[in-house]
Amino acid sequence: MLKKTTKEQLLVVCAALSVMSIIVSNVITNKQMDFFNFALPCGTLLVPVDYIMGDLITEVYGYRTAKNVILVAFFMNLLAVIFFMLTLALPSFYTFTNQDAFVAVLGSTPRILAASFAAFIFGSFANAKIMAIMHVRDGEDKLAWRCIASTIVGEMLDMSVFSVLAFGGVLPWSIIFQMIWLNSLVKIAIECILYALATRHIIKWAKGLDA
Repeated sequence: MLKKTTKEQLLVVCAALSVMSIIVSNVITNKQMDFFNFALPCGTLLVPVDYIMGDLITEVYGYRTAKNVILVAFFMNLLAVIFFMLTLALPSFYTFTNQDAFVAVLGSTPRILAASFAAFIFGSFANAKIMAIMHVRDGEDKLAWRCIASTIVGEMLDMSVFSVLAFGGVLPWSIIFQMIWLNSLVKIAIECILYALATRHIIKWAKGLDA
């Protein structure tokens, strides 16, 4: 018989999914998909994982644990980037003919990487902090408001920091502002849908687990 899942075991899975989400997102974001004639990075596909894990960890385990998971995800992402750069810098064996493809997918510029790291830290911490503050104020009530309000602030901050640092002085400001509001609006809409369909149910289940 399978052992019953505990909160400690669930936290390990949530942390692993959070780390996976940021590393994979930073790779697949290099491709933009056509979203009704607007460009959206494919990293948006991982928004459901990122949001559910972030909300669950902060709500069930508290801000300190959420902060630690964010820091672990940040440093794992940094480590992944270091290995990407090392792989690109190493001389290729003569049978390897895909160096240009590797560079195109993994060779993000230092400016893009710095913008991504800064946006992740600011957005994630803001999301977790606001959710934690509202939880202290409201107790177990108003979970929907916590999840959605923290996402609004976190995503707006995340997209603003990334877009300005990555594309300021490169793209027209009108395009940058369009990227900020469109990406934020889409992700906030996804959060609202996710809350109704999954997040609230998963959090309720997690709170009922044994420690």
